[in-house]
Amino acid sequence: MRIAVIDDEKGILLSLRLYLEIEGHLVLAFSSPLEALREITQDKVDLIILDMRMPEMSGEEVAKVLKSNIKTKEIPIILFSAHEKLAEVASRVGAQGILEKPFQFSKLNDLISFFQECKKA
Repeated sequence: MRIAVIDDEKGILLSLRLYLEIEGHLVLAFSSPLEALREITQDKVDLIILDMRMPEMSGEEVAKVLKSNIKTKEIPIILFSAHEKLAEVASRVGAQGILEKPFQFSKLNDLISFFQECKKA
């Protein structure tokens, strides 16, 4: 799968990128939500993993922009954060999955597998 990861924390971004690449995915990694929005509308991805708390723009704002754009509205979004109301925010913005920090890679794998199966169907 082509997966975009958006997180301003460089360590998390790097670890996710390395892990997902080892798992066989093509990863577009962004530390800037504004850059991610520009690139994702130009470069088709199958899944977006989006942090909630970032300085330029919140993950909630990014998700709203993505879901309002005809080119990106159908791309599944996994919100990830330690935010206490993560599920509520995900529901409000139309995200299809959540991943609570700190997260386990097995949970991430389960979510990715689910979206891969949905894509095949």
